[in-house]
Amino acid sequence: MTSLPNTVHADTGAVRWVALDARTWEARRGSVVIGTVVFGSRYVVHLVDDDLTGFHTSLESAKAQLEAWVRWQAGPPSEV
Repeated sequence: MTSLPNTVHADTGAVRWVALDARTWEARRGSVVIGTVVFGSRYVVHLVDDDLTGFHTSLESAKAQLEAWVRWQAGPPSEV
């Protein structure tokens, strides 16, 4: 599985969603596009490198899949 680019991995901000049109949403961390959700007969999740794909019946679950992947890539919270 591909890791997030270092510029994204270092960014601790949340995933920001941008609606490109009525059927397409783009996920960003900082200025880096990390994936998209496209609606056809279902909501389809794609990472920009096609490393992750998912099919969902709701936009919320499609976004949750991509956001969970980002958290997984970041690893556990560091102890202070």
